[in-house]
Amino acid sequence: MVNADLIANHRPDSKDIHLAEVDLEILRVLSSDARISNKDLAVRVGLAASTCLGRVNALKRRGIIKGFRTEIDYGMLGLHVFGMIAVRVTPLGRSQLSQLIERLLGVAETLEVFQVSGERDLLVHIATDHPTGLHRYIEEHLSDQLIAHTQTSLVFGHHRAESKPAG
Repeated sequence: MVNADLIANHRPDSKDIHLAEVDLEILRVLSSDARISNKDLAVRVGLAASTCLGRVNALKRRGIIKGFRTEIDYGMLGLHVFGMIAVRVTPLGRSQLSQLIERLLGVAETLEVFQVSGERDLLVHIATDHPTGLHRYIEEHLSDQLIAHTQTSLVFGHHRAESKPAG
């Protein structure tokens, strides 16, 4: 979920991307309620339903709206142990970074992979049912010639900026 204020306060830098105020309002509303019906969205932004749907579809085609996501309570599924694994890759790993990222994203326990700057190259966010799952993940997926070093941190809490209702 994206903080609607972030959308309200930023405009694209690119001259190739023009967003009308109504497009920004659509993004603000969707960022606070991605499940809103098109009819209700149209009312909230002051458009006819068909016009609103056309604008949402145009935002999708342009790649501004990349998708809609479901937020899952992993604890309710028995996944209570979360880890952030900082990964430093070897020079060979650096040349194959996109393949490594794809491989990690294909592992069931992987929630997200962040490519970062600084001392580490990747941050890998995983979920498991038991602490031994963290160790097993590293042994099975991060112990090869592409990986120079890993450092694992347990995640005790996950906090995200909540969207304020638009309008």
